[in-house]
Amino acid sequence: MKTILRYSLLLVVLLAFGSCKDMLDIKPVHSMMPKSLEDYEAVLLGGYPRTDFFIKTEMLTDNIYANLNAEVQPTQENERWFTFAPSLLPPESLVDPYWGQLYKSIYYANTVLDNLKKLEVTPLQQQLFEQVQGEAYALRAFSYFYLINFYADVYDVKNLNAPGVPMPLTADDVNANAGNNVRTPIGDVWNQIVADIDKASQLLSGKKITDRYRFSSNTLELFRARVDLMMGNYESAIAHAKTVIDFYPLADLSGLEKRLAESGAKNVLTYIYGFVDTQANKELLFFTGGRAGTNPYYYATGSMKPSLDLLTLTKRYGELTDYRQFIFDPFEENAVQAIKTGKTVYKMYASQDLIWYYVGFKASEAYLIRAEAQARLGKDELALKDINQILASRMRKDFVVTLKATDFANNAAVLDRILAERRLELGLDAGLRFMDLRRLGKPEIQHVFKDARVYTLAKDDSRYLMQIPPSESENSPNMPLNPR
Repeated sequence: MKTILRYSLLLVVLLAFGSCKDMLDIKPVHSMMPKSLEDYEAVLLGGYPRTDFFIKTEMLTDNIYANLNAEVQPTQENERWFTFAPSLLPPESLVDPYWGQLYKSIYYANTVLDNLKKLEVTPLQQQLFEQVQGEAYALRAFSYFYLINFYADVYDVKNLNAPGVPMPLTADDVNANAGNNVRTPIGDVWNQIVADIDKASQLLSGKKITDRYRFSSNTLELFRARVDLMMGNYESAIAHAKTVIDFYPLADLSGLEKRLAESGAKNVLTYIYGFVDTQANKELLFFTGGRAGTNPYYYATGSMKPSLDLLTLTKRYGELTDYRQFIFDPFEENAVQAIKTGKTVYKMYASQDLIWYYVGFKASEAYLIRAEAQARLGKDELALKDINQILASRMRKDFVVTLKATDFANNAAVLDRILAERRLELGLDAGLRFMDLRRLGKPEIQHVFKDARVYTLAKDDSRYLMQIPPSESENSPNMPLNPR
């Protein structure tokens, strides 16, 4: 983290960005041009997303409910998200911070890629040159992955030519196309994401990157598996997931038994000791975020909380059988405080008082990707083998369950069990639940809010696509908006 902060400070001198009526809300202002390879490394590191650019998408899903008895009431911004408002932006606001952050990251990546082509490097600099270039391709792919999953329809054969998102591949595009942006077709954007991941993987292969705020070759293997799963390339997803699995065995969480015996269930995870501080930390490949702020689902005082469904999933084999129950269960015995706290809490992270980071990639996702891909290929026993590995890691020793294909009526039932495990294990991570609901048929979601009013996101609702921001459509009047 200290490295990231140091480079971020340097970046303030190198490049500053301000909101404007230019392409994609980006206007570069050069107060001092980077010259050396090390300068460009600093620029690139400053381009990693520094905001909670996906965390509120959970409020568009079945993973969140509103506890209106909480001490802190929902903000107007959270209310817009939770009630599926047609526009998620404040009234009269032109700028979407999610859109702006992701295109800012793309501009940083493109700036570095453009200038590296003109940079002369010595043989001694070749390793660093390849690393910086590889990270730039990875950052661009990462940003487009979120943009296409938020602001365009899902990857599907019938959607390949439908409007995707603007896709500048050079920094010069920012000025050249400032008032005439177009939405690149969905299929082309996904193909570019794959191409960028593959280039990044080749360049970062063999490079030792231990900083989990930067892309590494192992992170990119998991990223490629994630993309392949969403594109329906199941054999490829299995192969890339296996590479991650070979390097990252799942955690032994039995150390929590001592904390349970000494402190009781309520205090196994605390304000200074979250689930990511357990042995599960060894599974974490990549963190993202970084802006000081507040996790909207954090601990007991807030109103936006994990759905009771997530807590229920941790108890499907009985009370205190699954270590993940400690993440979501308040274990509150005081009746008055229980009403204020609500049905659930969220103890994935410890205090994070200064800077907030969120899990972007973790090894257990590779097991879930491989399991789902195997099930979709009809290989139920292989699929359940990966689920059983997750259960063996997450469940207390005396309660571990082993699933067999004969336990299920058919392949569809096996797939449902895998998806339920995916929902629990990746709950509130990386915006994946919103993406999963989209790719799994855009089911109806209902939220109960003030005065017991029910807000509905209908099946196949157009609001499963976030709207192109006014700042963009104002400068490109011919750009099609998402339906409402």
